[in-house]
Amino acid sequence: MKIEKTLINFNVPTAMLHTFDRLCRLHGRSRSLVLNELLYEYVLKIGQHAFSRIDQFRKIDEHLKRALLQDVGCELGVGSPQASIGVQNPSKSEFAAIGGKDAFSTEGC
Repeated sequence: MKIEKTLINFNVPTAMLHTFDRLCRLHGRSRSLVLNELLYEYVLKIGQHAFSRIDQFRKIDEHLKRALLQDVGCELGVGSPQASIGVQNPSKSEFAAIGGKDAFSTEGC
């Protein structure tokens, strides 16, 4: 199976490149081979870290959803966020003014 490749060019400090080339020769490996190995290791390490963070955020989100579902009822649970902005939680008088039924009423709970 042939792997598609792309040529890349980038700048490095000259002294570092000379040291890198000497180390590559000392170990009998080409510059390209070593750079590919370094890129591969970087992708694995950072990729695993990224997926771990995504998984952590997903778990936090699931816990928050469960916690909020447990607080649903006639009264908000202790520490539950309460909307204080009229757009989020209109007052009863705002509903009455437009002739609507108060969907946020706790009567009958």
